[in-house]
Amino acid sequence: MKPSPADTNYVELPLDALDATRIEAVWRYDAAAQGRQLVLPDGRMDLVVHCALRPDGMVASVWPVIAGPADQPAFVSLRAATVVLGVRFHMGWGGACLGTAPGALRNRTVFGAEAARMLGPSCATNPLLQARTLRGVEQALRSTARALAARASVAAAQGRALAAIEQMVRQGQTVEEGGGGWAVPSSRTLRRDMAAVAGLPLRSLAGILRFQRAMDLLQAGRPSLGEVALAAGYADQAHMTREFRRYGGFTPAAPAPAPLVRRAPCLP
Repeated sequence: MKPSPADTNYVELPLDALDATRIEAVWRYDAAAQGRQLVLPDGRMDLVVHCALRPDGMVASVWPVIAGPADQPAFVSLRAATVVLGVRFHMGWGGACLGTAPGALRNRTVFGAEAARMLGPSCATNPLLQARTLRGVEQALRSTARALAARASVAAAQGRALAAIEQMVRQGQTVEEGGGGWAVPSSRTLRRDMAAVAGLPLRSLAGILRFQRAMDLLQAGRPSLGEVALAAGYADQAHMTREFRRYGGFTPAAPAPAPLVRRAPCLP
């Protein structure tokens, strides 16, 4: 994630020894007050733990959640004195690491027994649930993520789809002004496999990448909405406004403060 200027409670942590080909980021969000936090769609899957803190700063309880790939904005209710830690998988890798069909989790979150089943008995679930310091929770989360990444296996068709998605993401981060968006594979089979491993239609993935690109440009202070629309790959400003309403629930002229998912934005 990359926070908007109005959101200073979000930070990304070093990956350290985690597999950077499968895991995109380790992140932390501190809830300053009770309320609802807007979460923008990113097309990825996350393993998340909500940590309720006691007055002395120790962890009172840990609540694991698995967030499926999303192409809709959502609100998460957070209590005060809550710290949320998460591991975000690269687009397309969440299903392989968690051993599930990502399409079944589209715009869904799972917890409790369903989340425990996905994590599996060998993924340090007990240390994660029993940790009573934030450092202990983070270490257990990293251990779980490492085990999940190590157990992931993909067939040849899935590997080709993952490579195509990775190229699509790279294009989305570096598209030049007037580039006209992203190249879509000509193979119908490849397009189908890409949608299957990502859990979202390719049209949604392209829309999310455009939306993220435009949000980066807005946060960087591009002088006009027309320039932002062109640089992000929209057909025109009206197209950008429609997709902002779809993916953010707001317009480019009045974006809402929310963490924007994607590490190290590449801006011209």
